[in-house]
Amino acid sequence: MKEKDLPIDRTKHVVYTKRAKKCVQKLLRRYYDAQTAERLWEKIQLKYCDYLREEPALGSAKITVSIYDPILIFAWFSVVPDKPPIEDIQQDVYDCFMGSFTALGKVFNLNRKTDSRLASRIFKKTSDIRAEESKRLPASFCMDGFSYDGQSGAIRYCFTQCPNAEFAKRHHMEDVLPVMCNCDHFAMQKLHATLIREGTCVTSDRCDYCIVGDQSPIAKAYELKTLDNGLLVSVKKEPTA
Repeated sequence: MKEKDLPIDRTKHVVYTKRAKKCVQKLLRRYYDAQTAERLWEKIQLKYCDYLREEPALGSAKITVSIYDPILIFAWFSVVPDKPPIEDIQQDVYDCFMGSFTALGKVFNLNRKTDSRLASRIFKKTSDIRAEESKRLPASFCMDGFSYDGQSGAIRYCFTQCPNAEFAKRHHMEDVLPVMCNCDHFAMQKLHATLIREGTCVTSDRCDYCIVGDQSPIAKAYELKTLDNGLLVSVKKEPTA
């Protein structure tokens, strides 16, 4: 079915991006023959539309890709009869959501103060967009504070509400969410940085971000652990004797 023919209320919602479509269709072709993949793709499209009928209207958000593309991933997981483990599809989802960071990493290195300051301004601009947006779209991302430590190069902020997490909780798909949350860690690694995140909006009352260069003493004080559901979390290292 062509995207223009999808039965969604376009005064409230938008359609997933071409990148998300490419990702899902690639996964379908990996696990199924062409005919089955095509049949499942149409079911996924209709499931996406079904989900949107009950979702808050966020189509007017300035950054819709991080809201609507994940819903297509959830629809894919809901429809396919065989549920692959998260690690088998993690790279595909990363390429879909964060693939541009791979190219950025050839230019940016957040161990350099100049790059760190520039990154802080970019993140601050996004923070300002989210703050303004949450006033008119209460169901969108809600951010709580932003700070930049020029001395350590640490960029800190957090989300107290995430539409992806709320969707996952409403539809009992919390174990699917990590495949999207983990992309943040891999994206920062491409920028020679470390994301320190001890909880998300599903596992905690907030999704916390502390971004530093990967050579920073702050980064070296933490290690990544994988929870049973595949979610990557930062854990402070035990002091050595």
